[in-house]
Amino acid sequence: MIGIVLNPVSGGGKGEALAERAQDLLEGRGLQGRIYRSCCENGISDEVRRALSDGCDAVACIGGDGSLSEAVQALCGSEAVLYVIPAGTGNDFARTLGLPKDAIEAFRAQLDGTPGRIDCGRLNGKPFINISGSGFDVRVLERTEELKAVYPGAKAYRKAVADTIRHYVPFRPAIEIDGKKVEAGSYSIVEIANGRYFGGGMCVAPQARVDDGVFEVVLVRAVPRPLIPMLFPLFILGLHTRLPLARRYAAKQVRLCAPQMTMNIDGRLERMDEGFYEICPGALRVMRPSAG
Repeated sequence: MIGIVLNPVSGGGKGEALAERAQDLLEGRGLQGRIYRSCCENGISDEVRRALSDGCDAVACIGGDGSLSEAVQALCGSEAVLYVIPAGTGNDFARTLGLPKDAIEAFRAQLDGTPGRIDCGRLNGKPFINISGSGFDVRVLERTEELKAVYPGAKAYRKAVADTIRHYVPFRPAIEIDGKKVEAGSYSIVEIANGRYFGGGMCVAPQARVDDGVFEVVLVRAVPRPLIPMLFPLFILGLHTRLPLARRYAAKQVRLCAPQMTMNIDGRLERMDEGFYEICPGALRVMRPSAG
């Protein structure tokens, strides 16, 4: 049995209709699906645990990267299989998996696919599935949230980018990669990546793979403000790693330390003074889509 887990109010309420369509698709194939509704995104993990306790051997999570991150809290290290039904704003992890943009077509491709194992990350002991880090992009997200009360979504983001370019101050974390200290300095971007994309298709970690047993760590030294508008398109396309200011590392463990740094964790923002990352190779079972 497959548990179909969703937050009914996420994605403008489209999750409920998608859950019913997903259930119909399963029934059409002679499979059983049961819908589990969470009252909020933070409750997704509780509903996944409830589905597993009810005997489900797989979970189809309807939502974006934040919902997937919550589902992984319950699935990491288990034998249950995750299906991704992308219904968020960015759907960046679904993009990394090569899923169709249409949510039901993505589910269909996985039903026709094969199960496999992928890695999960842990930040201070808590699993995450896609990307975590800090820097210019995080300040844009923070500023976007501040401006949403005044400007509609896309306009708030554009205004946030402009404001951040004018006022951004690079941060100076202490960084250790696999126990070795990285040369101290100011950074515009520090990302610890399992997946490749965030922010609705920005290719922050172009060499990342979800099944290679390591993070791709991307560090970009402080970029002079006048150059940010010119270099930002390179960041979107994944070409920033070719800049002299950028460094890439394959790592199993990473430690970041800075007072009250704001971290992006699969799209969720959280403040902390220290972040310890470790990769969990093959800790999550997922359905990989069919090639066709």
